[in-house]
Amino acid sequence: MEIVEQRRLEHVKGVVRDHDATIILGYSIFSIALLIAIYFDSMSPGVSLGDLSSMTVFP
Repeated sequence: MEIVEQRRLEHVKGVVRDHDATIILGYSIFSIALLIAIYFDSMSPGVSLGDLSSMTVFP
């Protein structure tokens, strides 16, 4: 009986490790996508600084 109980514990540990790897992979993909979105949002809107200053001077 002791051998069967040890085998069950090893099996449960293997399942938990696989589940943890899936969660970590999901979070890492989400964080990479979030960093890419932040990068593209921080880029210039397509209007140069000179255009913005001329819009304030010449309405």
